[in-house]
Amino acid sequence: MRIKAALAAAAVAGGFAAGALGLSGAASADPPPPPPLPAEQDFGPPPPAWAPPKPIQPVWSPNTPVVWDPGWGGKWGMWVNGQFITLT
Repeated sequence: MRIKAALAAAAVAGGFAAGALGLSGAASADPPPPPPLPAEQDFGPPPPAWAPPKPIQPVWSPNTPVVWDPGWGGKWGMWVNGQFITLT
């Protein structure tokens, strides 16, 4: 019984020592940089002549510009937190 208790105590002490030395499983890398602001993003080419009319600015995001995305046949949308949200 003493051997089990000694092994358990050694394991706990080793865990504390590893944590103090930074050898724990927690991530220690720098966080990724934030996504670029909408003003810093390249919005691509202007919409073609066949594009539907530009939708009105959504009430829930008044400061984000509505832009044309030529991918997947073209859609109007806006960049919010680094994600493109389609409006058409």
